[in-house]
Amino acid sequence: MKFICTLLFSLLIISANAGAQNLTGIWKGHFVQKSFGYYEDRYKFEIQVEQLANNALNGVTYSYKTTVFYGKADLKGIYTKKTNNIVFNETKLLEVKIGDQSQPCLMTCYLEYGKMGSLETLTGTYTSRNLKNGTDCGNGQVYLEKVKESDFHKEDFLVKRENELKRRQNAQNNTAKAPPTRATPKVPQQSVQPKGIKPGAEENIVSKDNRTNRQNEINKGILPPPTEELVQAPPTERAPIQKPDVIRKRTNELAKKVIISSKEFKIDLYDNGEIDGDTISVYHNNKLIVSKKLLTHKPISLNIKVDENETHHEFVMIAENLGSIPPNTALMIITAGGKRHELHITSTEQKNAVVVIEYKPDN
Repeated sequence: MKFICTLLFSLLIISANAGAQNLTGIWKGHFVQKSFGYYEDRYKFEIQVEQLANNALNGVTYSYKTTVFYGKADLKGIYTKKTNNIVFNETKLLEVKIGDQSQPCLMTCYLEYGKMGSLETLTGTYTSRNLKNGTDCGNGQVYLEKVKESDFHKEDFLVKRENELKRRQNAQNNTAKAPPTRATPKVPQQSVQPKGIKPGAEENIVSKDNRTNRQNEINKGILPPPTEELVQAPPTERAPIQKPDVIRKRTNELAKKVIISSKEFKIDLYDNGEIDGDTISVYHNNKLIVSKKLLTHKPISLNIKVDENETHHEFVMIAENLGSIPPNTALMIITAGGKRHELHITSTEQKNAVVVIEYKPDN
């Protein structure tokens, strides 16, 4: 049976500019399902999204293909400013119409932000799960462009934002049209110069005398010698780390999201079962931290520190091979603040396993 899925996406926003992107608006394009190793069944796809002050994302998705399928879903997500990554989950279906025997699915997607001139795009992959029984619905590719007009009813948060922008524009136009106020010019006072001294020369004489007197007092020990003032340059903002090809070109499936309140946590990775030669690499927020290590009964240990400026930690496990017993499987143990989380994760040469650890202090 062919599955047709409504699409919710995860936005991976990496721009050529270092600054964070404003995602609020309408994104329109398509997604293509992948079946039996080939891409087929292109569906139109639209997203209306609002980026909140705390970097949370709310909105809706529309997926449709003529009279075969139409679906509207609620979406929620988290935006990570440092890496410009967003994980989105489709939470529920709001409207659905199915013209054949297809079944609706909920989706998670991983997209990349790009900009060329005035064109802004989101491209990437998605995975999905059956709404009724939670089984795998397949995966595919996504392409979206940011546009001004929607094929559907605009959500209230978009209408409110457009009205606010219009009010600001009108206020600016009214300010620009207001006649300038005329200020009474000040008449500079005429200073009387002593005879025989050119204008400005007396300032140089006084300044020279002051410097001479100050130097004499420094030499006698009355005044301390001058000290150099150290000026600290403002810190430069680090550019986001670009997503490596092994993540960008493979399907990325979220295995688990763990919330912690401790500023330190530890990850231990073991082979999950018989030692069969599984080799993995691990990326932390797109940065390689484990390179082609063999999974055994001895742990590969990682100690991570977090703070308020870096609360989102995304770990992607890459299968470098499948060992003698496919697929590549691992046991991940996360220890944080006295709590222990055990995860069984699987990866292949086409699919990476993603684990997200989010720091949220108790207060």
